[in-house]
Amino acid sequence: MSARLIGVLAAMVALLAAGLATGTRIYYLLFFILMLMVAYSLISVLWTLFTARISMKGVRPRVERGEKLMTILTLEHRSLLPAGNLRVTLNVPGAGGGRQEISVSMPPFSKRSFRNVVRCPHRGDYEVGVTGTSASDLFGLFELSRKSKSRLMRVEVYPRSHAVPAMELKASDVGPEFRSRATEDNASPSDVRKWQEGDELKKVHWKLTLRKRELMVRTFEESARPDTLIIPDLSEITALQDLKLTLEDLICEESLSAAKAQLEAGFPVRMPLQSARPQEIAGKSVADLPGFVEALMHVAFDSPYPYEQVLMLMLQRMQRTGGAVLATSRMTSRTADIAMRMQRSGIRVLLIWVTDAPRDEALEMLERLKMSGVQVRTVDPWQEDMPPAPRSKRGSAAPDPLFGV
Repeated sequence: MSARLIGVLAAMVALLAAGLATGTRIYYLLFFILMLMVAYSLISVLWTLFTARISMKGVRPRVERGEKLMTILTLEHRSLLPAGNLRVTLNVPGAGGGRQEISVSMPPFSKRSFRNVVRCPHRGDYEVGVTGTSASDLFGLFELSRKSKSRLMRVEVYPRSHAVPAMELKASDVGPEFRSRATEDNASPSDVRKWQEGDELKKVHWKLTLRKRELMVRTFEESARPDTLIIPDLSEITALQDLKLTLEDLICEESLSAAKAQLEAGFPVRMPLQSARPQEIAGKSVADLPGFVEALMHVAFDSPYPYEQVLMLMLQRMQRTGGAVLATSRMTSRTADIAMRMQRSGIRVLLIWVTDAPRDEALEMLERLKMSGVQVRTVDPWQEDMPPAPRSKRGSAAPDPLFGV
């Protein structure tokens, strides 16, 4: 009940009491005028609300994060009585279930279409469409709402990828700890050649060496190329809702971009997702990239394990790993130590740090990582070119008129 309606009802009670007390007809006349105004307002609102028809077109089922959906809203109603604004509530992608409201003034028996932009600021699975309609009268006494019976359309917002350089993984990397990585299948000899600097003595073909009187070594068929292990930090992020979702988006997109670059370069990729429902995505070519997109679009940042514990677990399964990509929004000394340990073991390591407020001690750790050979890249969430978030439920937006009938 609006304040204006309460004031009108109070005035009606006062006029009726004055008419009964004095018997003056003018009080009764004013009372009936106000009563007719209230009745007219209520009937016009109900008539407009229950004859309103709203449709929404142009919603695509799958879009990239940051894209805009150019939708068309068509509104009409069949009320003979003029009413106030018709307010449409839309369910749109956004933080915490986005809401968008559009307020339109509609004459009786009219039909209008408007362009409306729906922004998709965060990855995920959303339901988009008209959820409710509100109508008000000309005097501002009533504003009644009605839930929409139209079916909501499901929209998948997948993470976007950008071009990044691929990590060149050698067939055999030996680190300071002399951890060699087998790259040849010793059970499949293919040919012989002359001795070269750096060849192992166990590969020397001694019979052929004695016959030709020069060192000859066996060559073997090369086994599968070393793979890249991409480990996103899926532990819960403590931040404001919109910033939290942006950080999650960027971690997923940096991981996806690294996976795409490695697959295009011909290196197999493994991506363990250690969330509350763990899974692992693997691929050997660009044709396997949709599996990474699908997994990163729906993965939840609810890992029950600290990121450092996940990295220690991954260290035990890196026999065929040639490179590792670590993507996190937290920079700790233990994470830096594990990254340097991976680098010393012969693995090429890239650390991606997504942050908007780098601390001095964290910057010092980054310098230590660079000195030890670890590649480091920082990503600022505020530097990405993203549209503003949709307005809240209480806000309203003016639609772009397309045409009116």
